[in-house]
Amino acid sequence: EKVKSKSLFFFLVLFGCSSNDCYYNQNKLLQNITVENITEEISTIKKVSDFGDFLSENKTNLYPFYEVEDTSFLLDKAANAFSLIDNLYFDSLSYDVSLEFDNLQRVFYQFDKSIEKLNKESNRIFNPKITVLTSGFFNDVVVNGENIVIGLDYFLPITNKYKPRDLPSYILNRYSPENINATSLSTYLSQFNLVNESDLTLINEMISFGKLYYVVSKLLPCTEERIVLGYSNEEYNLIQNNEAFIYSYFLQNELLFEESNIIKQKYLSERPSTFEISQSVPGRVGRWLGWKIVSSFMSSSTYTLEELLKEDDYKNIFYNSNYNPI
Repeated sequence: EKVKSKSLFFFLVLFGCSSNDCYYNQNKLLQNITVENITEEISTIKKVSDFGDFLSENKTNLYPFYEVEDTSFLLDKAANAFSLIDNLYFDSLSYDVSLEFDNLQRVFYQFDKSIEKLNKESNRIFNPKITVLTSGFFNDVVVNGENIVIGLDYFLPITNKYKPRDLPSYILNRYSPENINATSLSTYLSQFNLVNESDLTLINEMISFGKLYYVVSKLLPCTEERIVLGYSNEEYNLIQNNEAFIYSYFLQNELLFEESNIIKQKYLSERPSTFEISQSVPGRVGRWLGWKIVSSFMSSSTYTLEELLKEDDYKNIFYNSNYNPI
């Protein structure tokens, strides 16, 4: 099943990360993932029909990325996507992408290390295949099984003159080169993150997000936690410094076992702020709190990261976390 994200500044001391692990070693090729750049192939296509043929030839990874679900609508989808690359600015956009991401071995070095670490402790072998392209801002990251397709143009620096126009600033700020590994890895691993879908409580969803954040942060120890969580320095420091207050708010308002989707989305969804708590508290704070609970649980647990992803009983995690920042 395909997975979408629409939802590296290095820390040398975090989780015992050594300089050898954190910095790209140009003498070592990627060993646990494969990376292919098809931007140049796409740029040579001059007709919609040829673009449709190209999608069909690469249907396993490009159909999900270009949202082709019914081949009878292939040309309609192809025409929509082709219009984004068959225009005056595409060459300039592709040039910016090629400059920023000139060495894909370096760009995905930390991703490769994360899969190596995961495979060492897992009962299965993860073997992701990354395909990168310049999409004209059609899509960012789409996963279909082991296939990960990334629109690199989404992850250009914030200062780049080309950025997607349909995203508010509080989401757009998370699309930068430093976010590419955390965003791609979390999207990839989300398909293995089990959750009890019959349980409608907020705490169940909080812990589901928390598990994913925890696993990604452990697999990318050289990436700051705030990047994994999708916060700026200011936002991250604010919620960390007000952890007890935020958790007290959830308890006093009896939110943890709330089942109303409208109420749950106030604390889980993309928003500029969680103004119910405070105008200065950023959105998605329920996900962050889920990560804090999972982190507390794992501090005394013998679970592997794979076992944590498979754990779909929030009660086991929540009640054995001994989480209490108050």
